Amino acid sequence: MGNPRTRSRLHPRSAIAAAATVAVALTPFAAAGPASAATDAADATPQHVVLTPAEHADTAQSFTWQTGSKVKDGQVHFRKAGTKRWEVANARVNEELVSSGVPTRTHSATVDRLKPDTQYEYYVGNASKVSATYKFTTAGKAGDPFSFIYFGDAQNDIGAKWSPVVKQAFQRFPDAVGTVNAGDLVDVGSDNGLWNEWFGAMDGYSQTRNVIAAPGNHEYKNADVLRTWKSNFEFPGDGPVATTKSTKGMTDGEKQKVAYEKQIQIALAETAYYTDYQGVRFISLNATRSEALELMTPKDLPECHVACPNPIELWLDMQRKWLDSVLRNNPNKWAIAVFHQPVFSGSEGRDEADLRAAWLPVFERDDIDLALMGHDHNYVRGYVDADKTDTPGMTTGPVYTIAVSGPKYYEPAPQDDNTWTQNGATQVVHAAHTSTFQGIQVTKDQIHYESVVAAKWDDKSTTDVPVGGTLDSFTITKYDDGEKYVTEAGMPIPKPKSTAKVSGKRTADEAAAQEPAEVPLGHERVGTLTAPTVAKPGPTTVNPTNGAVYVADGTSTGKGRVEAVDPKTGKVTGSFEAGAPIKDLTYDPAFNGVLVVYQDGRIASFVVAPGNFGAPYIPPIATGMKVVSSQYDSLTGQVFLGLADGTVVWLDDEFKPVGQANVGAGLSAIRIDDATGTLYVTYDNATDGQPGLRLFDTRDGMRKLAEYKLDAGAAFLDVDMKVGVAYVGHAPVAGDAGNGGLSIVDLLGAKVTRFDKPEFGTSIGGVGVDSGKGLVYLASADRSPAAMIVVGRKQAPSIDQSPVARIAIAGETAIFDASGHGMPNVTVTWEMRKRAPGNDKWTPIRGATSDVLKVAASKSVDGTQYRAVYTNTIDGKVYSTRSASATLRVVGKK
Repeated sequence: MGNPRTRSRLHPRSAIAAAATVAVALTPFAAAGPASAATDAADATPQHVVLTPAEHADTAQSFTWQTGSKVKDGQVHFRKAGTKRWEVANARVNEELVSSGVPTRTHSATVDRLKPDTQYEYYVGNASKVSATYKFTTAGKAGDPFSFIYFGDAQNDIGAKWSPVVKQAFQRFPDAVGTVNAGDLVDVGSDNGLWNEWFGAMDGYSQTRNVIAAPGNHEYKNADVLRTWKSNFEFPGDGPVATTKSTKGMTDGEKQKVAYEKQIQIALAETAYYTDYQGVRFISLNATRSEALELMTPKDLPECHVACPNPIELWLDMQRKWLDSVLRNNPNKWAIAVFHQPVFSGSEGRDEADLRAAWLPVFERDDIDLALMGHDHNYVRGYVDADKTDTPGMTTGPVYTIAVSGPKYYEPAPQDDNTWTQNGATQVVHAAHTSTFQGIQVTKDQIHYESVVAAKWDDKSTTDVPVGGTLDSFTITKYDDGEKYVTEAGMPIPKPKSTAKVSGKRTADEAAAQEPAEVPLGHERVGTLTAPTVAKPGPTTVNPTNGAVYVADGTSTGKGRVEAVDPKTGKVTGSFEAGAPIKDLTYDPAFNGVLVVYQDGRIASFVVAPGNFGAPYIPPIATGMKVVSSQYDSLTGQVFLGLADGTVVWLDDEFKPVGQANVGAGLSAIRIDDATGTLYVTYDNATDGQPGLRLFDTRDGMRKLAEYKLDAGAAFLDVDMKVGVAYVGHAPVAGDAGNGGLSIVDLLGAKVTRFDKPEFGTSIGGVGVDSGKGLVYLASADRSPAAMIVVGRKQAPSIDQSPVARIAIAGETAIFDASGHGMPNVTVTWEMRKRAPGNDKWTPIRGATSDVLKVAASKSVDGTQYRAVYTNTIDGKVYSTRSASATLRVVGKK
């Protein structure tokens, strides 16, 4: 909430040590000057010449260069080195941009039908001016060794302080085939002067070796929204694709989702992409969200107020699904991802919780080899604790790294208390105030990684490793028998269990997971939770990432105890005291915490990450108002306060009031959909049949959108924004012994359904919704019939986890696992399909009725695909949903 949320990617408590005054152990390299730039609109001299990989780097190559804007033609002239005949490919002319006051444009071309592992010569330009002649070599076959260089953020003082790092890197790794850049290549994406510096630092390298890069948040600065980025580089167009075309018969929210997805496909082009290079699938992702809102929002966006999509969630989800597909259908042995904002932050005050929730499960499930990241301006390398082995210095899963190559540094988070430790991960190496470059060598069975200290631009470096020394080193070994090990430097590497050749059936044709069917809206009570020990179960909220339920003590005395309940086990997993009685409680994903309204009108927030549960994020703030409920609008950065007298006040990021409106007496709770700005307000009326829920458009002068009459005591509220259902908990009303329970408001169908039997609680003290699982948690203030009552929304089966491909040695057991959910509960069966041309027949596996499938590996099942099918019955109709498929490959016993 407030400033930390509005600036959630900045440091609320740390100073940035950027371009500090002391340079420790300066490198012996002279700084490079900026690249030349077009002098006027008619200047045809090719500048900023850069090679970027095509989807298939063994047979194609992409080129880009810059000229003045009046130059509207260009060609690539190329030939096999040592031959005489030049071939010519016409370039595409890109949009006009103003670069350092000069109108410019770039020219891009992709040449295909090249020969693998072959050196070519080329030059670019037109009949008026051409570049020098350069050489490049196409990728060879999988398994041939190669190396590349990984750079974290360059961003600042590029000519003076980043160019020496580049020279060091290529001197240390002279055979590197190119660079992988984790975003924030420059400080301001629209500043051509900075791009001149970047291309100047890369002069001699970008023309002869491939550049792979993911955009960072600074590439969006000054309203450039990646125009310059997309003009400078020609990356593959194999990113996420919107699938829905027709909007006939759709709701407003569904129409808006279609519009967003079409626009997001355009926005992600050449920022989310992959290229296959000599047995490695390099994957670029676009991790910038809030700065990309303008880019992902279509100009003709259909109007929507209820059950509308959240564009940032769509941005992450489209990439998540695409990432899962390109990893599952990866024909290569290795996979490496590069993106800017990290899944685990290394700097103080940072946490990309939504990014981690969306992408980390895919990285882990599909077992990516390396995730190369930036953004945090220090160096960190680590792993997820679940990938730890019993052997010290050895893990088995993905490796996550953060690096900075430029001179701008941030303060590190405490090594024993950070987003790694708080979320089940471990930092192996961490160095702050230290610039590095990384050389990564790939062979058939190994990736060897080395991080080298390039510079220490102040006197605060946290490592004793000198400039030029190795800061970090490890090896990833992956055998054809499916075994994978990550070993620290000096650790012995286990031998393969089998030296037989792996099956060649690594065909990229895995079937995708099926989407769940839509079902008529309906609810029923599905259980209770008895674990909460708070004196009076009260304000309640849900963490949608892990499903944890947070319930506060609703008494008017005490210290505001908050408990976390795991609904899977029914146990309390943590608790803290907020310091005073609590009136309202809501979860905020930006900092993985809860927003608290005290009964005395103050507001505060607390972290709920497991390793830091209950730590204050924003200390209590006195508002001077009778606040009963609060919400944060992440799009506008405003905090909305609901007051007891019916006034809604909104604050800016400095917690200063900037507006207010009266929405009606008896206000009891507010919730906001920050994707649309729709504000939901409930009213604790004394009699039935009065307005108990109203909807307002906060971005259109608080215009009232809808009103629903409810029974008395409509005191507590939560909303499933995705499906458009509001859940209102009723508190006791004097003289009405039958009051209590739940009102469910279908916002699309404009229908209210009342659940007021005792089994739904006679005195509701809080409501929390898990929209992903379709579950509603009612805090029962009088603990009747239990501390918490669980209500489920009827849902066809959804796939939570699909099985992943396995390699097994003949005679061993291959294990596939999957999971799904639905309401009523689901059952599971498994199916198999033999790999054969044109075979689409799936056969049920007799007796396979659990989430885990065990298969005896043998030659007869080599190349067989497996998938899980989840089923339930709703109102007499059977619904089934299929998981993605997974292939078993079998290795001989040698």
